[in-house]
Amino acid sequence: MARKLSRRQLLRLGALSASGALIGCAPKVIKETVVVKEEVEKIVKETVVVTEEKVVKETVEVEKVVEKVVEVEVVPTGPTNSAGVVLPADALPLDQQVWKMGNGMTAAHGHVMKSCYNRLWGHAMYDEPLVGLDFDGKPYPCGCESWQISEDGLYWDFILRKELTFTDGSPVTAHDWEFTMKRAFRDGYDYAWYYSDLKNYAQVVAGEMDADELGIEALDDFTLRIHTEQVAPYLPSVMCWFLVMSKAAYEKHGENYELDPATFNGSGPWRLVKLDRATGIEWEVNPNYRGVRTVYFEKATEGPLPSGLPAYMAGEIPTYAIGATTPPGEQAFINSNPVLRAESHPVAPYVTNYLGFNTLPGKFAPLDNRDVRLALLKAIDKEALVAEIGKGFAFPAWGMLPPGFPNAIPDKLKELDPNVFDVEAARQLLSKAGYADGAGFPVYEWWCRDGITPYAEAIQAAWKDTLGIQVNLRGSDYSGFTQQAFTNKEAPIYYVAYQLDYFDPATFLNIWRDGGRHPCELPEWTENYNKANSIMDPDQRFEALQQSEIELVESCVMYGIDQPFSYKLWPCNLAGDGTKPNANGFSAASGGGGVIEAYQHLYWAKSDCRAAIQ
Repeated sequence: MARKLSRRQLLRLGALSASGALIGCAPKVIKETVVVKEEVEKIVKETVVVTEEKVVKETVEVEKVVEKVVEVEVVPTGPTNSAGVVLPADALPLDQQVWKMGNGMTAAHGHVMKSCYNRLWGHAMYDEPLVGLDFDGKPYPCGCESWQISEDGLYWDFILRKELTFTDGSPVTAHDWEFTMKRAFRDGYDYAWYYSDLKNYAQVVAGEMDADELGIEALDDFTLRIHTEQVAPYLPSVMCWFLVMSKAAYEKHGENYELDPATFNGSGPWRLVKLDRATGIEWEVNPNYRGVRTVYFEKATEGPLPSGLPAYMAGEIPTYAIGATTPPGEQAFINSNPVLRAESHPVAPYVTNYLGFNTLPGKFAPLDNRDVRLALLKAIDKEALVAEIGKGFAFPAWGMLPPGFPNAIPDKLKELDPNVFDVEAARQLLSKAGYADGAGFPVYEWWCRDGITPYAEAIQAAWKDTLGIQVNLRGSDYSGFTQQAFTNKEAPIYYVAYQLDYFDPATFLNIWRDGGRHPCELPEWTENYNKANSIMDPDQRFEALQQSEIELVESCVMYGIDQPFSYKLWPCNLAGDGTKPNANGFSAASGGGGVIEAYQHLYWAKSDCRAAIQ
């Protein structure tokens, strides 16, 4: 027997928090006088006809129409785009409804289910995700119309939308969804660890089982069943990154069918119309889209864009971020300009930067010794570093969950031994491990994703000055780092960021389970965490997960550095639901924060609000 989750359960278990964003103009209501034919009155008339022999009465029915004058409220509307979506009344004409996205054009693949870290598209509007996240982070049916969890909690049935089609008009079926996931795992998917809740995940990744044994199956054309290894109350939220592929297009045109407008076959609100790596990409709204997402823009472009505040002020880029690297003079200029200041919006700190150690047996001794790792961590003055480098745009990361995120406990984690700066204690621990003053300690490489960070440079100097330990910093691009640190697991020490994918503690903690993203094995922690994560009662589950995060910090396999935040500018004439602050007061008008489809519900409004921007 299957049972439906209550609304309360879905809101608590699936996702709980935040992103969102600005303010559109409310349309004026106009009263219009309309003549309504409201009543039909039947009148009976008798006519008396007199003949010589008799009197005959004839009855005739006559209809009289009574007209009534009433006032009705008429809401003005804007233009209708090519997908049949009616824009609000204050929207600019369709030829001005264009969204620009920056894109370096260096990635290889066209679909997130082929490669997450080496995909060309930065957005997720080309194909439908199984589940969507709203601006408060709550899951809603997107590629599906509903879901149910089994009595034992070990599988979910997703009932798909029968009206959803690919660009070529063919229906999106459960067989396409099953094919998409199994193909990804069969081809060494770089984001496979994200789906570690699926039944037989570990065996398939290890090559002990074929991808056909993965816990996903089409029961019929429009029922998709997903099996899990243990109870996963948050599973609908996880599926916000599960984007369907066309099985027929893949088999006919190959894995990169989405990179050619002639073979592109998507199911989302946008369709590809141009791809030129020199000049950029063009998307148009999909006239055949039959999903639930709302897109007002007529066109979107991706490609190289100028950067800097002058480009933003000139309208050459749609957004601009202010953070720790923003020059003080520029910050002062923005604060003194009333238009720019009004266009500044807080972005939630939903990213954690951390360093990690490769503790796999026989790899990089003595990093597999907790005393050694603890010594290295206690030699770091985290608060001082974050204050100096973060420049007021970052919180110290005491664990994985950022402040304000559901179930975050930074105050408790701050007091744990690995987070307490104590150089003398660090020296004693290192001496106890046999490396007094760093003597005999191997020189290891410290890998940094997207270039060497100032935090790594500062920590490198601290370890050398206080402990006598030398590490060599090595910057790497995104895909190269992923290959070395997470696929080959050959980086001794690494620095990386992780941003939420959905609004539940599991999005940050799942990645530390054995067999997942990181080069470490924590069998006892993994077992305890899986038990905590499977508790169906939301309050009990959150309490148990707090203990899991405490134990993770105590293990010293990871060390939180900072959780940065920023202010993002976007023009005051950018309007729609996507620009309004969400339940927590944060905005995500240009995407991010886990809302992978934030480009919907946005449009350019008629306004002269930027006239004084200079």
